[in-house]
Amino acid sequence: MAKGLTFGVMCSGTVFQKWQAEAIHLLLEKGHEIALLIVDGRAAQAEDADGKPVPKHRYSLLWRAANRFLFKIEQKTPVDLTVELKDVSRKVFLVKEDNFSEYFYDADVNSIKLANLDFILRFGFNIIRGEILNAAKYGVWSFHHDDEEKYRGGPPGFWPVYNNDAVSGAIMQRLTEKLDAGIVLKKAWLKTLLHSYRTNLNVLLFVSSFWPAEFASQIMALGYQPGLPSHTSAKLYKVPGNWKMIIFLLKLLKNRINFYWNDLFRAERWNIGVINRSLQELVFVDKEINPDGVLWMRERSHRNYFADPAGFIEENKVHILMEDYSYAENKAHISEAVFDPSTNTFSVPLKSIETKEHLSYPYVFVHGENIYCLPESYRYGYIGLYKRNFSEGIFVEDHVLLDHIDAVDPTLINHKDKWWLFFTLRKYSNTHLYLYYADELEGEYKPHPANPVKMDVRSSRPAGLPFIHDGNLYRPAQDCSESYGKRIAINRIIKLTETEFKEEIVRYLGPIRNSKYSRGFHTVFGLGRFTLIDAKRAKFNFAHFGRQTRHKFRKH
Repeated sequence: MAKGLTFGVMCSGTVFQKWQAEAIHLLLEKGHEIALLIVDGRAAQAEDADGKPVPKHRYSLLWRAANRFLFKIEQKTPVDLTVELKDVSRKVFLVKEDNFSEYFYDADVNSIKLANLDFILRFGFNIIRGEILNAAKYGVWSFHHDDEEKYRGGPPGFWPVYNNDAVSGAIMQRLTEKLDAGIVLKKAWLKTLLHSYRTNLNVLLFVSSFWPAEFASQIMALGYQPGLPSHTSAKLYKVPGNWKMIIFLLKLLKNRINFYWNDLFRAERWNIGVINRSLQELVFVDKEINPDGVLWMRERSHRNYFADPAGFIEENKVHILMEDYSYAENKAHISEAVFDPSTNTFSVPLKSIETKEHLSYPYVFVHGENIYCLPESYRYGYIGLYKRNFSEGIFVEDHVLLDHIDAVDPTLINHKDKWWLFFTLRKYSNTHLYLYYADELEGEYKPHPANPVKMDVRSSRPAGLPFIHDGNLYRPAQDCSESYGKRIAINRIIKLTETEFKEEIVRYLGPIRNSKYSRGFHTVFGLGRFTLIDAKRAKFNFAHFGRQTRHKFRKH
């Protein structure tokens, strides 16, 4: 195993916030070495999660009180690493303060350079400038727990909740001389948890704790490949005053009531439809989906719903595989129905794949003379490939593509003589996109060195069959920023190699306005001149209500 990178940490001692301690632990687990603690010799002061001092003016009294008694941020819990770091070299430094900036003395910078560090994590000090930014090979890495293109300043994770912004961001950046113009190393866009500032910030901090280890490992595999400098001119936010805190607390109350109302009383009811237009026409010609052009399946009962359509054409009929979900059992199996274009009718769905655990998203593709299905089976901890048994009209498990992984919505394509497997993981199923590749369908599948290749709640989670148009490869993905399965982003893949991945959103599809199913839209599957879709409405369901109520009582 190759020797890892060597790093230092700017800090106020050996007690760190929980997310910072976890970042250090993950680096050490990956074989990287901490060689120097760069300790702030000044008296300790109260700081927020991004290391900025917390003001103590009277106008921020409610903010400070809420932080002390109401917002218990788990990821800011102090963790003492004195024992783990007892053998690490420790040097105490004072800095020269100029306005709001801090400069290390030349002699101190030279002493830090002698440690031959690859990078420095900034978990201490404030706005640092000067030659210290070049004291390590790959610079000083710092965090900003907001989308810097919308929110500069702080407090971290607060203003997206206050402004009812559907998306919260976070970045890890290499600091430069220019404030708020760091070189972006990692960035994520996550769903804002509008009902809980505490949970929203906890998620931002926890997710970013993985980034130093991920980027250091990426350097080892691919070399140093930073992003572009940020060019933000966003508003500079400050700690909220007392009046804004009153408004904020009222908003939290309203959002929490809405959250529990929807969670308990508004169960999702998905259904599947067929549109007599190609997916390319829906994406590149039509301005929006015409609700009158959708032929919907008949809902079976209030106890079940159908979702995640995929399929194939056989003898001029469309065979549709789908998630067949039962509220009472809280699980689904894969069913198959046949759509006859000559009569515009659907057959009764029959079971095609059933196991003891939940199955969904029956992704279908054709290879050679075989038809395959790749259902989501994260509860089993593997990605299983099923093959069509033509004589019996069912799918039989044929091969395990990846084991020991809780993959969500696995989507497999063959592109330029390689197999590319996209999926998210259960913990962050709507945001973190992972990519594996292989030379043959059966594998061996190797992880992309930049995994997760994307972290964006607006366009990561797979949402159906990728397709080619005018020589470009497009990938449908869910936009879950406002709610789960709200609409679909169509991504154009710009780079897809063993070392690079990049895509851009070209447009959004859905939800289907003026339709019975207007609350969400999260799968599209093109089959020649037909497109399979699903969409949802919301309705009270006793089984759902009982399960969610029991879950909340157990949780608390």
